Amino acid sequence: MNLIKKTGSIAAAMLMVSTLHCGLPYATAEQDSDGLYINEVCTQNKNSFTDSLGKASDWIELYNAGDKDIDLSGFGLSDSSEEPMKYVFPTGTVIEKGGYLTVAAAKDTEGMTEPNTGFALSKSGETLILSSPDGNELQKLEVPALEEDMTYGRSADGSFAIMSPTPSADNSSLPAEPVFSLESGFYSVNDIKELTLTSADTIYYTLDGSDPTTSETAMVYSKAIPMYDRSTEENVYSKYQYEEGSPYSITLSQWYQANPEKFDKATIVRAASKDSDGTFSKVATKTFFVMSDEKLRYYSDIPVVSLVTDPDNLFGKENGIYVAGQQYLDWSDGEENTENIANFLSGGKAWEREADITYFRNGELGFSQKMGIRIRGASSRNSEAKSFNLYARSKYGDSKLDYKLIEDNDSVADGKTIKRYDSFGLRAVTWIDRLRERVVNSSLRELPSLATYSSDRCMLFIDGELWGMYEITEKASEHYIHSKYDIPSENVTLYKNGELEAGPEEEPHNLQHLGQFCRDNDLSVKENYDYVASKVDIDSIIDCYCTGIYINTWDWPNYNYFMWRYNGDKSDDNPYTDGKWRFGAFDFDYSVGLTYDDFGNVEPYQYDSFRKMDKVKDDIPTVIFAKLLDNPEFEKKFVDKFYCYAYSVFDSSKMINELNAEEKKYMDYITMTAWRWYNGTPDSDFESVLSEHKEYYHEEMENMRTFFKERPVYAVGHMQNYFGISQDTATVTVTKQGKGSVSVGSDDAVFSENIWTGSYESGNEVTLTAKPAEGYTFAGWSGAVNSNSETITITADNAASLVCSFVKEEYPQGDINTDGAIDVADLLLMSKYLHGTGSLTKAQSKLADMNGDKSADVFDLVALRKELLKNSAK
Repeated sequence: MNLIKKTGSIAAAMLMVSTLHCGLPYATAEQDSDGLYINEVCTQNKNSFTDSLGKASDWIELYNAGDKDIDLSGFGLSDSSEEPMKYVFPTGTVIEKGGYLTVAAAKDTEGMTEPNTGFALSKSGETLILSSPDGNELQKLEVPALEEDMTYGRSADGSFAIMSPTPSADNSSLPAEPVFSLESGFYSVNDIKELTLTSADTIYYTLDGSDPTTSETAMVYSKAIPMYDRSTEENVYSKYQYEEGSPYSITLSQWYQANPEKFDKATIVRAASKDSDGTFSKVATKTFFVMSDEKLRYYSDIPVVSLVTDPDNLFGKENGIYVAGQQYLDWSDGEENTENIANFLSGGKAWEREADITYFRNGELGFSQKMGIRIRGASSRNSEAKSFNLYARSKYGDSKLDYKLIEDNDSVADGKTIKRYDSFGLRAVTWIDRLRERVVNSSLRELPSLATYSSDRCMLFIDGELWGMYEITEKASEHYIHSKYDIPSENVTLYKNGELEAGPEEEPHNLQHLGQFCRDNDLSVKENYDYVASKVDIDSIIDCYCTGIYINTWDWPNYNYFMWRYNGDKSDDNPYTDGKWRFGAFDFDYSVGLTYDDFGNVEPYQYDSFRKMDKVKDDIPTVIFAKLLDNPEFEKKFVDKFYCYAYSVFDSSKMINELNAEEKKYMDYITMTAWRWYNGTPDSDFESVLSEHKEYYHEEMENMRTFFKERPVYAVGHMQNYFGISQDTATVTVTKQGKGSVSVGSDDAVFSENIWTGSYESGNEVTLTAKPAEGYTFAGWSGAVNSNSETITITADNAASLVCSFVKEEYPQGDINTDGAIDVADLLLMSKYLHGTGSLTKAQSKLADMNGDKSADVFDLVALRKELLKNSAK
């Protein structure tokens, strides 16, 4: 073995052993004889301990296992290795033999009488260090993320485990959860007959979604649980409807009556072990789809989400977030202090409930995680099929969802697929409005300047009963911006629908000031325009208003938008840290030809959305946009981009193909959902109702196809009239071959399937610049112009068509500077990189990887030197 590699391996192994040793909770033999330990830690205390100020502080418990009292004077307790004496026990602090000392962990300690650290504990995980007065580390404990009112404590054998809290008392670890003979999944009714549970303790279980530790329906497990297709059983939760004066109504729309037909069902098993002391384990929850092979194939072609929560969390009069509830009764009785007229109209943390979320893709288990759920939306809260927001929080378990939840959901910052989520939404797809969202977003995702939601479709089951088709969608938050643009969540300012969602309290005032500046100043003056452009990303605001105007979004522009900015120090490595306001758009329900008003005796695609802009200029974003239009430079950029929207972003053939694919893939699930939420008893059989709905939805899809087909002529005409532009226009089309981009003026062209089309006033000059991607080189323009120059200028006349070609660069391995030869210059470039005085691009790193181990290191330098010597000897 190579001596360098062998030595490195030994060092790595020694480092691994050292790291593992330091990461484990332990005490040395000397501390064992002294018997002093950090014994138990609570990082999310709610009810287990109250400090002398009457507050529920987090806490750290010390235990003296020795046979003599220990004087803690001068001992240190800290959450930082760099500051081990962060808290020093005062003189006279004594812990008796066999005794406990509970230390409050809070930042605000003024007036506390018990020992208190002066620092808080992180619910996401914490490092605690106990030190002797001379600064020696006695114990280092790595505390994992904990749920509310759970602790990390020391067992009798010296190991640590998650426990129920017992401050100043013997630790009590939870019993182990029951073991299931089957994992959550899809099972053929022909292959599976029963489920068994095992535990050393008594098992309590439920089949109705309720918590087995508290439910009146909980049963003691004594024999195998039969597994069968429950779809023929009576509905339980699907029976909720409107009932006059009832707190259990799921809508206040008096027309809705539940469809009495039986819907598809999964089997939900929730179980917990109970030991001889009466302590329950955590509740284990599993979802089993036991169905015919045909039904399993049906649900395998679309993601499936099982949402399981105690039914009282949804349908209880006091706690239920899905029903009118006690708030409705209070409002009906005329109580003045009632904030809302129904439970389901309430929001915030007080109306968040715990649920088990299990996700299946292609019939296979994807993930299962405890999360918080809230009702989502505004007016849609009154719908019988309600939408949800879901939150990953440490109080329930993991503080992140580590899963590639939405296919092709890529970060704008680095292009990588997003695989971690703090939250996401489940939006009901029960009417024609939701057909538009995904189709519109599919094109807008190509625009890095405009933040939009990625989504995927799924079938949702609640406590085992079919709820219908939903969209898994992102949610505007500081965490969403972090995922999309690689911006630290704590440095995100988010302003949504006129309200501050995240960021410093002074930010709305700053935004008001910017709006007032635009009102008071002439933005055709360069200095004034430059000032606004230093505060607002020009491409982003243009994309936002091009989108809303072109697709004729009705709930807009003063609603269904958000603005965000980075409020930290600028980083040269990330262009999105410049502090400018950027825009996002969402909820395109009422767009692409759909409105709850009317279009004034014209077809939806004929409606002039520019007229609407004159009626909504009071909102700050629209004030800024309208005033920016006074600037000729901005107006030209907007006009050029609007042409791009008409002929490229929402290219009619592309959008029609997208609609066709959506209809083919999801029509069966859309019609099944319509059946699920059919109002009252169907007046015909299942197949007939599905056929009727399929015809209805097909007609609506056809309306959307017509909108995209006819819209360009009218939208462009409205834009030209608004700005007084001649309607004598010509188009310019660029077809791209190979990897690269093309800018039109100062903006990047947005290609659809490698084709971009722009429309310009005849005779106007259009400047195009080819920009090859890394690893590619520009090969020339052909068509209306033949040129090897990267930048060309053409005159828009009739229909100009060009081809922009990029070809992959071919360089021999070792030609790091890509000059066509392996020489001393490459050796010097590699040496500087290894010494830290130079850098390599991704393409250069690949060329420097001489041995093919996917890294550029000293072994590649040796190989490169050998190659150089071999070449010089020829």
